[in-house]
Amino acid sequence: MTPLERTLTKALTEVVIRLDHSDDDAITPEATMQVIEPVAVLLQELSEQDRQALADLINKIAWEETDPERHLTAWEAPETLGLLA
Repeated sequence: MTPLERTLTKALTEVVIRLDHSDDDAITPEATMQVIEPVAVLLQELSEQDRQALADLINKIAWEETDPERHLTAWEAPETLGLLA
């Protein structure tokens, strides 16, 4: 994983984690979906191979999470982002 790939993957994963763990009063589920859906649509434009590669990178980042809740959310991020068929 290049430094660029690592940084972008970590940033994307962090956004998913923060949105998922935010208080519903701070960021409503509807607002969360307004952020996630356009990202998922963009990611669907990637080839299946590239989507799988990104999912694999996210899973590598997930294994680095020491907090169990953050780890689980990161692990689920590829599905949340529509990367898995």
